Amino acid sequence: MRKMYYKFEEFIEYFLFGLVTSLISILSFYVLNEMIGWHYLIANVVAVTLSILFSYTVNKRYVFKTHTKTRKAFVKEFVLFVLFRSTGATLDMLGLFVLVSFFSLNPTLSKIGVGTVIASSNYFVSRKLIFKNIK
Repeated sequence: MRKMYYKFEEFIEYFLFGLVTSLISILSFYVLNEMIGWHYLIANVVAVTLSILFSYTVNKRYVFKTHTKTRKAFVKEFVLFVLFRSTGATLDMLGLFVLVSFFSLNPTLSKIGVGTVIASSNYFVSRKLIFKNIK
């Protein structure tokens, strides 16, 4: 069992931290939109920003365990991560807008649905394009 865990350790950790990242995004969206009363798109910008920052930190340190030796390498890695996640965030905003504005669905349920679809591609992008374990 332990051998199998080590074989899939990176994916398991990515999945678990991805759940926490999703919870941060959904809960912060819910609090800002449903409890405080912010417009759902503004609440989503804040929620996505918080989740991107958290996700970068845990992916770098605990999942992919990359070490950047120079400030330039760190900035490059961070900018790549933010750019790719910003693409996902744009799709998140668009999906949320369409589901809420045109289909009159609940904003929080729409956020969960759209987030699930977008999260499915994040592991591949992070693993293959951003955190390449360059030693």
